[in-house]
Amino acid sequence: MTATARLTISLSSLSDNYRRLNRHATGDVAAVVKANAYGLGLKPVATSLWQCGCREFFVATLAEGIALRAVLGEAIIYVLSGAVAGTVATFVTHGVIPVLNTPSQVVAWQGQSAAAAVHVDTGMARLGLAWQDAEKVLQSIDFPLALLISHFARADEVHHGFSALQKQRFFSLCRTLQGRGLPGRGGQLRISLCNSAAILDGLCQSDSETENLGRGGIAMYGGNPFHNQPNPMDAVVKLEGQIVQVRTVESGQAVGYGGTYVATDSTRVATVGLGYADGVPRLLSNRGRVFVNGKFSPIIGRISMDLLQIDVSNCAAQEGDWVEVFGRTICIDECASHAETLSYEILTGIGRRPERSYINESLS
Repeated sequence: MTATARLTISLSSLSDNYRRLNRHATGDVAAVVKANAYGLGLKPVATSLWQCGCREFFVATLAEGIALRAVLGEAIIYVLSGAVAGTVATFVTHGVIPVLNTPSQVVAWQGQSAAAAVHVDTGMARLGLAWQDAEKVLQSIDFPLALLISHFARADEVHHGFSALQKQRFFSLCRTLQGRGLPGRGGQLRISLCNSAAILDGLCQSDSETENLGRGGIAMYGGNPFHNQPNPMDAVVKLEGQIVQVRTVESGQAVGYGGTYVATDSTRVATVGLGYADGVPRLLSNRGRVFVNGKFSPIIGRISMDLLQIDVSNCAAQEGDWVEVFGRTICIDECASHAETLSYEILTGIGRRPERSYINESLS
């Protein structure tokens, strides 16, 4: 170990989380591996998921799809941004499937023998065909339809009425399309609506509202998919820093840039060798905490690019000890909450500098 910051990723916990999603799903579960598998490394994450049975994957961009194709030659890969102008031939060459979002993208794909998916916006007002117009657009397609998808805006808020409205719009459209004979690839219209929270909450488990393919995202990576429920998933990621110095600061002495923390008593202060360049949010300054030698210790002063400081007056911390910023003891969602953000941003914001280890056991 030559760095003072390290990141441990449990591939076994990742796989266990994927299997947990499968147990709740009404059909198969695809893995969302966009943004370098939520910052954890596309190749090791995708390979591990493939080995535990995942065969369909979602990425955000064509470049990500091409990168994933180089890792998994036989996977079914969907690109959420769709086939923008001039990219149709590249999609076909690499065998990745665009999720078409606009009427112009649908037109650009017309005449292709390769399948495409289509995204219907049922109320999120982000990507997709407007649900009111989707039937007209879809009736004109002459290419194989791999998948019809939509996306919940508030599935993390269990029992929120907007999810019911989105469901009603989406499945009403599906029934209309099937009634008018719009087939999917293989003669069946395959549909995908549920993200992690929706899968776990069973939002598509009624007889008339069953989907073929759920999409596992943050829950696979150990984040809590719910806004107002306990986290049912196993921790996958642990970020740690090594103590590089311990000193005693006397009452009245300021700590760190700007003097934002002033000791009110004699205080043992440990300086830890990681900072915001390693993925520790600067907003944790004077409000977050770490775990060291069986004790929680508050972060004091401003977090800098390479260092943060903690009050270790209550524990026997010393130079060389390792400090957990988030992991099994301090969940990533607690870290995100203190930083006024989401676990998604914490994961994708992890820097390149921490030394990475992939393990096939639970985090210690």
